[in-house]
Amino acid sequence: MSTRTTGSRPRLRLAIALLAVVLPVAACSGEGTGSGGKSDGAPRDGGTLLVGSEADPSCLDPQQTGQLGAVDISRAVVDGLTSQDPKTGKIVPWLAKSFTISADGSAFTFVLREGATFSDGKPVDGAAVKATFDNLVKLPANGAPSYLIGYKGTTVTDAHRVTVKFATANAQFLQATSTVGLGILSPSTFTASAADRCRGKFVGSGPYVLDHYTTNQEVVLKKRKDYAWPSSIATNKGAAHFDEVKFSFIPEGGARTGALSSGQVGVAKALLPTDEAQFKGNGFSILSAPSPGLVPPLSLNHKGILADFKVREALLKGIDRKGLVDSVFSSSYKPATSALSSGTPYYKDFSDKLRYDAAGAKSLLDSAGWRVGKDGIRVKDGKPLALTWLIPAPLPPVDEAVQQQLRKIGVDVKLKPVAPAVYVEQQQKGQFDLTAVGVTRADPDVLRNIFYTKGDNLWHLPPSKLDTYLEQEVAATSEAARQTAVNNAVGWILDHADTVPLYQGANVHGVSDKVKGLKLDASNRFDLHDAWLG
Repeated sequence: MSTRTTGSRPRLRLAIALLAVVLPVAACSGEGTGSGGKSDGAPRDGGTLLVGSEADPSCLDPQQTGQLGAVDISRAVVDGLTSQDPKTGKIVPWLAKSFTISADGSAFTFVLREGATFSDGKPVDGAAVKATFDNLVKLPANGAPSYLIGYKGTTVTDAHRVTVKFATANAQFLQATSTVGLGILSPSTFTASAADRCRGKFVGSGPYVLDHYTTNQEVVLKKRKDYAWPSSIATNKGAAHFDEVKFSFIPEGGARTGALSSGQVGVAKALLPTDEAQFKGNGFSILSAPSPGLVPPLSLNHKGILADFKVREALLKGIDRKGLVDSVFSSSYKPATSALSSGTPYYKDFSDKLRYDAAGAKSLLDSAGWRVGKDGIRVKDGKPLALTWLIPAPLPPVDEAVQQQLRKIGVDVKLKPVAPAVYVEQQQKGQFDLTAVGVTRADPDVLRNIFYTKGDNLWHLPPSKLDTYLEQEVAATSEAARQTAVNNAVGWILDHADTVPLYQGANVHGVSDKVKGLKLDASNRFDLHDAWLG
C-alpha cells in the first residue's frame, strides 16, 4: 500500500550563504501533471479567465486563512520573498534577490530586489517586510502565524536588506517565505480591521489586484499593467496576460462540470473523481498534482467521547483506506500511508500503523464499554456512540463513504455541512467531534501547525512528548536530526490515535484547451501569471 516516490529525491541542505535551498519534495511527480491546457504558440495578452470555484471562502486575507479557495485568489495578489520550484523543490528568489542563513539556523537575511511596488504605489522595502511579519505574529498561532513561532523580530539594515531572527534554529522558515501566508503586504494593509482584510482590504505587489468580492457570487481580479518582478522561475517576465480573472462560486460539483463542458468557464476547480474522464481530451485537459503536506484526515476533538484513546484507536483501525479510495476516487488519489503525504519532505511509510482491522476496532469499543444496540449503533450508559462531523459545505462524497464504513463498527457519524464562515466559527469554539483538516504544504512542519498544543490547539490535545518532537523538528540544524524528529512525531500521533489519516489528496481541475500554460505552484495553488487565452 506504500506510495513512496521512487528514484532520487533532492534533500534539504541547511547551509550558509544559500542562493537556493533544495527540499526533498515531489509535489508534481507521480500521476497527473502540474500544468493544464496546451501551451503551444506564442502567449498573447487580453481576455478574461473564467474559473468555476468550489465555494466562497468567506475570507481572502492570506494572513488569516489558508483555505484552498482563498489562496488560489490571494496568490495572484500577493508576492513572496521567495518561490519554490514545483519540479525540484528549490527555494528561489522572488522579491528577495538573494538570502543567507546564519550558522546556527536562527537568522535569515534577505536582500530585496529594486523597483518592486505595491498596488498602492508604495515600494516593497525593508519596512514593509518588517510590518508584514510584526503584524502576522499578533494573530492566533494557527496557519501562517505559526510559521513565526519563536520570532524575535525583523531588523531593517536599509531599504533593501532585512534580517529575520528567531529564538532558535527554524528549519521551516525559508520554505515558509515561499507560501502566500508569508507573502509581503503593504503597510497600509494594517490600518484595516481584520474583518475588512477578509473582505479584500489588503494590498500586495502581485500581478493582479482585487477589483471586487461579492459574497456567495464572485471575486474579480484585474491585472497590474506595470508589474515587472515575477519570481525567478517565471516564464513571463512582465505583466500578466489576462486582463482579468473571474472566480465564480459554484458549490455543486456537477454544476461546475456542466459549466466547463458548456464553455461557461475555462477552468472548473475540484473535479469530482467520477467526472475526470470526460475532460481527458475532447478539447479539455486535467490539471492535477498530488498534494504534499498533511493528508486529509478525520481530525479528532479530544474532548467528549474522543477523549477515550480506545475510541480514537477504534476509528483509526475501522477505516478501510484502500476500499475508500477504490470506491470513491480516481487514480489521482492513493490510500494514506502516514499522517504526511508521500510527496512531503521527510515522509516515511507508516502503513503498518494504518492497517484496516474491523475486528480489532470492535474489540476496542467493547472494552471501552460501548455495546452494540438493536440498530447496530453502540450504546454506553444509555447513550449512543454518535459523533458530529463538522464539514465546510459542499459535502464531499468521500465523507458519506467514511460514515458508512464507521457505521459497520457501530459508530453513528452525523454529517453536518455548514457554510465556510460558520465552519470556521464552530471549529474555533470546539463545537464538533470530527472535522477533516488537511494542510497542503511542501514541508513537514505542517505537523506543528496542526498538533502543537502551544499553538491554537483546535483539537484540545493534552501536552505531551509530541510537543517536544515538534519543537525538535523545527529547531533541527541537520538533516538527520530533522528526519528523526519528524519520524518520532508521526509515530506518536498514530500510536496515540490523535488523528485518523484517510487518503492522499490531489488537486484535480478541468481546463479548456483554450486556456494555455496554466500551472500549479509547489503548494498546488494556481499560478495565473504565466497563463493566457489561446
